[in-house]
Amino acid sequence: MDRYAKFIQLFGSIFLAFVGFFVVLALIILGLRYMFGVLDYLPWFSVMFTLFIICVPALLFITVYFIYFKLTKSHPSRVVQYFSYAMFSIALAAWAYFWIADFVIFFKKHYNSIGQYNCFNLAFLAANVGLIFFIGIVQALTTNKEKDWMERNEDIVKGME
Repeated sequence: MDRYAKFIQLFGSIFLAFVGFFVVLALIILGLRYMFGVLDYLPWFSVMFTLFIICVPALLFITVYFIYFKLTKSHPSRVVQYFSYAMFSIALAAWAYFWIADFVIFFKKHYNSIGQYNCFNLAFLAANVGLIFFIGIVQALTTNKEKDWMERNEDIVKGME
């Protein structure tokens, strides 16, 4: 095969791979559309999906707070530890209350819109994100500065001398 034929074969392969990628992507999207269209006719699936959507923000934030809770144990400042524990406890209690209240609302009223549930209140979600960042900043500012790689290398070199 000469160079021109190899070039044409390479160009054709790349072009077909490019077009094939978009065709496969379109088929996947079309298949998902029809699959979810069929699932819309199953009433129990709508209930399960709504319950899943109600649980997502609560489980996400509760997990973040529990991770922070564990990391706070090793913080050097007792005042910051107690402050963090107090804020996390208040936030976890609020999430537990709103999560249970949302389940009660769901089983009594069966709303399909997320705007009716407390866990999706924009002010509540923003306050939780703000609290996570605030506690993270407070803990970072009250922790000793970590040595960067240059300072660690200097310590290693000094230890060898």
